[in-house]
Amino acid sequence: MDTRSRIETETVVNNETPFTSLGRRKAYEEVAEQIRSRIFAQHLRLFDRLPTERDLAVQFGVSRVVVREAIRTLELNGLLTVKKGAKGGIFVAQDYDRPISDSIINLLAGGEASLENLFEVRELIEPFAASRAATLGSDEDFAKLAAILAEAEAEHGKGGSIRSLNIEFHRLVIRMSRNPILSVVGETVLTLLTERIKHIPSRETSKVVLGMHKKLLAALLQRQPEKARLAMAKDIGAVGERLARMNGQSGIVRTGNL
Repeated sequence: MDTRSRIETETVVNNETPFTSLGRRKAYEEVAEQIRSRIFAQHLRLFDRLPTERDLAVQFGVSRVVVREAIRTLELNGLLTVKKGAKGGIFVAQDYDRPISDSIINLLAGGEASLENLFEVRELIEPFAASRAATLGSDEDFAKLAAILAEAEAEHGKGGSIRSLNIEFHRLVIRMSRNPILSVVGETVLTLLTERIKHIPSRETSKVVLGMHKKLLAALLQRQPEKARLAMAKDIGAVGERLARMNGQSGIVRTGNL
């Protein structure tokens, strides 16, 4: 069963162990904390459907307004998602990057951070991730990278855009670091950068990207951490300079391989 089907058909869980009622001091925070604790203790798992707002209000002994505020808090934290419609409901989610993404977006919007700051974070994270991937990556991981690269080459040969495949290549390398915190931050930065420079033409850049990705994959397959680190750093730096020249009016000093 695919993810969508599972979300739509999942039944309410843990009816036999209802949530407990609580006092009125910061009631929505107490409600949120009980639900959060259930999730982290894995009594509520990814995609599980929670009881309705009305049922939760009865279990906690609070108003639906309190429950709604608690749900909104957990939704903003990436722990719950609310689906509308006949097959909708309140479901356990795992969008842990959402708070980080929102914070970065606010910093950019307020002028406290710049795109160059995002590029600098990428330069810090991805070479390190590549070096760890060379040691910790599995044969299955490397096969996936090779498949992404092969698909990108074929698409580029037909004149198509390969930006999404390039992003997926980098995303997988980050995940291969086997560091979930690094992955959340690294993938969030990658996503935000992609969105903000998507207007930059990428046909010329794509040819350079393919060559560098081949060198990076070779270093990973050879299990050479330092070579992989340098290949990733060169990839981000060289292609970044090319994109900066192509989009000179933007004020971007350096960007990443997108």
